[in-house]
Amino acid sequence: MSNPYIKFEHTPLWAVINKGIEDLVENNDIEETTRREYIVGYLCKVIMEYETANK
Repeated sequence: MSNPYIKFEHTPLWAVINKGIEDLVENNDIEETTRREYIVGYLCKVIMEYETANK
């Protein structure tokens, strides 16, 4: 199955969220049980929907 959030990859938003999750994992603050691209992609989607709805 292809990544449904591929349109967000290579965006500044993706990079920031990915870095934040990476930091949390390295600090043992969270444990990933889902593939990273799905976590980051979903958060990108939610943020973009929020921004669109609040313009």
